[in-house]
Amino acid sequence: MNHPVRRKDREITDPLEMDEILGRAVFGTLAMGGEEGLYAVPMNFVHKSGKIYFHCANEGRKLDILQSNPRACFSVVVDLGYAKSDRACGWGMFYESVTLWGPVSFVDSPEEKGEILAGFIEKSSGEKFRGTFSPDDVKGVTVFCLDAESRTGKARRP
Repeated sequence: MNHPVRRKDREITDPLEMDEILGRAVFGTLAMGGEEGLYAVPMNFVHKSGKIYFHCANEGRKLDILQSNPRACFSVVVDLGYAKSDRACGWGMFYESVTLWGPVSFVDSPEEKGEILAGFIEKSSGEKFRGTFSPDDVKGVTVFCLDAESRTGKARRP
């Protein structure tokens, strides 16, 4: 699935380094393909046990596509600032990025949904979530997971 990274000097191959980047990224872009063509949407996410978890409403275009074609790609970029230069073509961006490909599956268990949703709260708040989610709480939300079969990383650092 992976196309070789063109700039080998910027390639990240260490899985732990990619995990660290995923841990710092706030959101990413989920891309998928359906009968109407390609669709990409920005999403927040939780990275847990080598998988990427998402949540959304129980209906919509993204779910329609994923239910008919459960393969997706997810990409994150961490902004590290500008590369300034006296030359116009010397300007650029410093960044770290990870792109993952794989199948998507849906989380049906109310308990597992609650654990994943707690992860979203913890990621955004920086605090341990001490509450609980009842089956009724999670009924109105869909949780799904991208199980990465392959991934690439790339960085241009200051």
